[in-house]
Amino acid sequence: MKTITSLKKCGAIFLACCLLLLFSCPIVFATSDDDAKSHYQEAMKLSRQQKWNDAIATFTKAAELAPQDGLIQANLGVAFSQTGMHKEALLSFEKALRLGYDSPGLRYNRGVSFARVKLLDEAVRELETALNMDRRMVKAEYDLGVVYNLRGERGKALDKVETLFKRNNKLSKKLFDQIASDYKVVSVDDGGTLKGRVTLSGRVPKARSFHLIHSPNIEFCARISDGKGHRLLFDFTVSHNRGLKDTIIYLANVEKGKPFSPKMQTFHIDRCRANRYVIGAKNGENILLENTDPVQHEIVTYEIRNIYSDQTSNRPLPEKSSQMRNVFVRNDAEEFIIKCNLHPFIQTHAYLVQNPYYTVSDSDGNFSIANILPGDYEVIAWHPYIPEQRARVTIPEKGEANLNFDFKGEDERRKLYQDDIEGYRFNTWFSSKKKFYGGPRIDDPVEELQAFCDEDHLC
Repeated sequence: MKTITSLKKCGAIFLACCLLLLFSCPIVFATSDDDAKSHYQEAMKLSRQQKWNDAIATFTKAAELAPQDGLIQANLGVAFSQTGMHKEALLSFEKALRLGYDSPGLRYNRGVSFARVKLLDEAVRELETALNMDRRMVKAEYDLGVVYNLRGERGKALDKVETLFKRNNKLSKKLFDQIASDYKVVSVDDGGTLKGRVTLSGRVPKARSFHLIHSPNIEFCARISDGKGHRLLFDFTVSHNRGLKDTIIYLANVEKGKPFSPKMQTFHIDRCRANRYVIGAKNGENILLENTDPVQHEIVTYEIRNIYSDQTSNRPLPEKSSQMRNVFVRNDAEEFIIKCNLHPFIQTHAYLVQNPYYTVSDSDGNFSIANILPGDYEVIAWHPYIPEQRARVTIPEKGEANLNFDFKGEDERRKLYQDDIEGYRFNTWFSSKKKFYGGPRIDDPVEELQAFCDEDHLC
């Protein structure tokens, strides 16, 4: 019996791990075939209840009564795919196309079924067609990235990660986790060691000053202060023999070597201060946040790309609790910041690395990196608030190479009372000797636990 099917655009069908939405466009029958209508409607009801075997039988009856209806065949294909019968699903999708029914959802489902029977080239063609018909199909972007990855096209898969990053961050992260790293873990039997020291010449930049009156929980957080109601943040910690602490030393473009440490990194808060000022972090890793304070903190993370800063997460961290945060950023991000919006002096700066050959200089500026495969390497010395330095070094077999870096204090790119990053969440507070409404400032006595530098700003 002849039928006429409405060809209006229908919603996308999400298969596999994704939500499934059936083609739900209305069917306009040329005749009053009540049996075909009732079977189709019953099959749609069974599909919504996920009774797929019953739905297949009922769709089949409807198709027999209305053999020229492409929409029935399309939804029959959906039901077949949900039971793992992808060859049968592909036959139904093909019939729907021959009968004149086409939509982004059909192309998407057809692409997924092709992928399930390992016809990856055909899957790519159909998923790309679906996206050309409707660019809003984020699940098609995700599945196309999955298929690219299965075909070994890592670059194209990573492009889909970038495309999804702002549109659907969860799907972007899910796809990213499936893509193998360029870095390969191998045994290092004849590796060498890189040792050296980081120093700072010239003037030592002053500590940043945060007035505690602008933050909540003054009674608790003021237990560590300068004795005048301020929290000091030492971006540049320099020893008496000019060693610069908290500088990342990183071997760039290392393709293989030792594994990353299996130990999860921790952002630990104690008495309104973070345990580490600088860390190295790889894209996709998890960091454990621990709050041992009896007050709540609001922990926010940012990715830094050139002059841009974008928030990637923002959730409260209740008193005496812990939670996980993920370091997931775009491929051109250079830095990842973890900080508290309520107490902005609580912050850690993470340099993004692609391999485990990095370390942080200690309180005297010394550093050491072991188990490096022999060869020539480019070494980066990075500090959050001074231009990075690069140098070349040759690592001998089972030997030791030495390399030193010297930064100039005059090259700091940090303002004393405000970061170079714009935005009120990053701003610090001016240390005035007068009250806001005039007159000399009178500070309450506090327990002075803050580390201080001498008059030359050396700690």
